[in-house]
Amino acid sequence: MKKLLLLTIIILSVQLSGIYAQKDNKTNDKNRVILVNPGVFYLKSLAYLTDNKIIDIENLEYQAVFYTKNEISYDEAEKFVNETGISYITLKKVDGNLTKDDLYQENSCTKSFTELFENSDGIIFLGGWDLPAVTFEEKTSLLAAVRTPNRHFFELSFLYHLLGRENNNAFKPLLEENPNYVVFGICLGMQSMNVATGGDMYQDIPSEVYGLQYVEDVLALDENKIHRSYWRNIDTDKDLDNHSFHQIRFVDKQFFTKKIKLNKNFKPYVCSSHHQAVKNIGKGFDVAATSIDGKVVEAIYHNKYKNVLGVQFHPEFFYLHDPESKKFKMKPGDTELLTEHEMLIKLGSYPFHLKYWEYFSNLYNKN
Repeated sequence: MKKLLLLTIIILSVQLSGIYAQKDNKTNDKNRVILVNPGVFYLKSLAYLTDNKIIDIENLEYQAVFYTKNEISYDEAEKFVNETGISYITLKKVDGNLTKDDLYQENSCTKSFTELFENSDGIIFLGGWDLPAVTFEEKTSLLAAVRTPNRHFFELSFLYHLLGRENNNAFKPLLEENPNYVVFGICLGMQSMNVATGGDMYQDIPSEVYGLQYVEDVLALDENKIHRSYWRNIDTDKDLDNHSFHQIRFVDKQFFTKKIKLNKNFKPYVCSSHHQAVKNIGKGFDVAATSIDGKVVEAIYHNKYKNVLGVQFHPEFFYLHDPESKKFKMKPGDTELLTEHEMLIKLGSYPFHLKYWEYFSNLYNKN
């Protein structure tokens, strides 16, 4: 009898230790949001939004996750967190050996992806350099700027594990276990969502969408057709902004008008910095917003997993929210220099950015 009791205690101890290990020290009162391969600028931006209650999530903890083979520096991120003393950002490394051939299947990171998902409440995929065309089975354009391939391999595979993929119905996405899990993608993050689920990309908007080859011809377009600042390609003025501002339009009766309750006729200005764009949409996604002319996809949302949203623009840059940030010119010859925050206020579009982050925050506060 004593032996049986001892055996039962041992079994229960092993089971409980397994449960605690799986929880990865995540306490029930924390809302843990994973940031995937975030550079210091993104950590600074999200910290600013959090400290100023623009992101206002109860008991928030960011976990900055770095793939050990990725090109974004873990050491710089660790230094930033330590020097600023931000208590709500923790850092974690993930090992693996991903290649272009094993992204959309079980691989060396599958266990880590599963554990990260099970021990968090949501995840943000952030901006960065161009996706390698090999990840959507195309030849690489001479205009592509592929500088972080290992980062892309990790993030594409993570999103595949979360959301599934076209023509792979046998695979069970992680979100099947928790359909309310929050997945947000920003700029590259949205593009990665699309490619991971089987979509593809325009590798260069000016040449493939508008048939243009020269910077001067792009700059002659209406501002709503220009998706990044090209002035620095031909001008040396250091006060020129790296970003462009253009309007977007919502797809009627879709995400922004339905869930965030915005007027369908509202066409907010957004901060943009990209030359690639979603072409064919990945599995499970619908278009939520486009450029004014309808030629560039500006937002996508998942039609099954309701808390999955990708936007092509940048609502997170701290410049957009900080009244004391650097002042810029939008084009040579401008006599007035403005912060990006002042630009959005002048354009009547700052409330839209606040609404975006209010919606994001409420997804966690409702849990």
